[in-house]
Order: sequence, then structure tokens, then C-alpha cells
Amino acid sequence: MITCKSEAKRWVHRYAAAGAAFSAIPLPITSAGLATIETHMFAFIGEIYGDAPGAVVTAAAGGSFAIVGHGLKWLALRGSQLLPVVGPAIKMGIAAVVIESIGHGMVQHYERKYPGKMFTRRT
Repeated sequence: MITCKSEAKRWVHRYAAAGAAFSAIPLPITSAGLATIETHMFAFIGEIYGDAPGAVVTAAAGGSFAIVGHGLKWLALRGSQLLPVVGPAIKMGIAAVVIESIGHGMVQHYERKYPGKMFTRRT
């Protein structure tokens, strides 16, 4: 049997990789796209534990992710201007670290709430 913690962490890594890849695309909507990825991960981890957050909580979290994302995008752009050759790697690294951090925070929240819960697939 698989624990919810191991299943959730597996998905956190996938979301972080997707966010890093998405941040490498030079689009003006990168922050909004990353906020969408983070919000989806937020709800998905809750579903893994069988305790998905409600629509209001998910919307509030998504707004918070968008606001923080704009600040981090500014930081990444400044870093990439200082080091133009490794700029895309800096942006990808920031995106991956932020998504991993949010995901691990969510996993820890649910582990305190449901310690050692076993994962069951829903069909």
C-alpha cells in the first residue's frame, strides 16, 4: 500500500518540474500560469488526502500565489539581467523551489491532520 504522503510528494515533484519548464517559456503571462499550476497542486494534494479545500479557500490561495508570483518574477528578471547567460536557469530554479516548498508545506499540513493515512485510488 502507498501512503498519501508518498503519493502527494510524487505529485509535488511533477508539479515542480512542470512549473520549471513553464517558467522557461518567455511569455508575459508566466506568473499567472505558475499561479494556476500552484493552485491546481494545492487542490490536488487535498484530494489525495480526501479533504480537498473548498472553492473559496482555493480561490484565496490562488490569489495569494499570483501576488507572490509577481514578486518572484521581478526577482527572477533582475537576477537574469545580472547574469544573462544563466537567466533562464535562475527563473526555472526559482519556480521549482517555490512549487516544491508550497507542495511540501501542504503535505505537512495534511500529515498533521491525517498522520500516516493510506492512499486509495478513486475511480
